[in-house]
Amino acid sequence: MGALTREPKSRNIELRLRDCHNFEDFRRLAKKRLPSPIFHYIDGAADDEVTYRRNSAAFEDVDLVPNVLRGVEQIDMGVEVMGQKLAMPFYCAPTALQRLFHHEGERAVARAATRYGTMFGISSLATVSAEEIAPIASGPKMFQFYFHKDRDLNDTLLERARDANFEVMVSVVRKPPSISCRGI
Repeated sequence: MGALTREPKSRNIELRLRDCHNFEDFRRLAKKRLPSPIFHYIDGAADDEVTYRRNSAAFEDVDLVPNVLRGVEQIDMGVEVMGQKLAMPFYCAPTALQRLFHHEGERAVARAATRYGTMFGISSLATVSAEEIAPIASGPKMFQFYFHKDRDLNDTLLERARDANFEVMVSVVRKPPSISCRGI
């Protein structure tokens, strides 16, 4: 990966991928490496980003405190999410158009999910097909479905995901752009 300069109080420090230790480090590196429209697609959120800010603030209130000097010979981080057994308490959520930000896109994320025993999600707006991802993501798979006006297209997308052994189906529900959520 290339370098990114960040400016602490007194001097510039070159930041590389191996030096990223938190969300903000990764965000700065991505901002430097990606074309502006692609970075803002990933970094942004819907409408006025109120939910994004609230979620970020809530996450900031959480402290992850390790149990030091405790027995660690048998750690089990496994959980069940949407009926799927995962080796860790998070999964790779569906994100559309992943090859815009990396040449391997969904393929790389599917391999990582398989390697770490977690669920991989693919968007119906993915840059690779469900059929291509199925053998790469050998663990639990989620298909994120965008409802289209064309009912035959909807049926085809869902059948393809089912035939590719996607165990979890989620639907995206969006409000029309002209409607404000403020009073809802």
